Amino acid sequence: MQNTLFLAAGALAALWIVVHTFVGGRQIARPLLAATELASVVRHTQYLCWHLTTLSIAFIAAFFAAAVVTGVAAYATAATVLALGFFVVGIGIVIALGEAHARLPQGWLFLPVAALGLAGLVQ
Repeated sequence: MQNTLFLAAGALAALWIVVHTFVGGRQIARPLLAATELASVVRHTQYLCWHLTTLSIAFIAAFFAAAVVTGVAAYATAATVLALGFFVVGIGIVIALGEAHARLPQGWLFLPVAALGLAGLVQ
């Protein structure tokens, strides 16, 4: 059961990479790069952060996969902590900015990833 939960968490994180890359790339990254009213250092820093986010989500998926393949729970622990961090920061920043979660739902995407990881760890 533990491996099934880790596999599900990793698959969900992999899905979020696809959503981030193809949906978010079209709706967020491209317009950001085209926003010439922003200083180039601002645009380029945000674009760098975009790719760092992609890499971080990929590591979440890879860590869960490593836990399944090797049976080493430390990989799943790292992935779960990262997913929980994405959830907490994603929800907290939306609240701090006074935005609506319906407009910025990204943080919520990581709650099921973290929950599946946590469920696998307590098995």
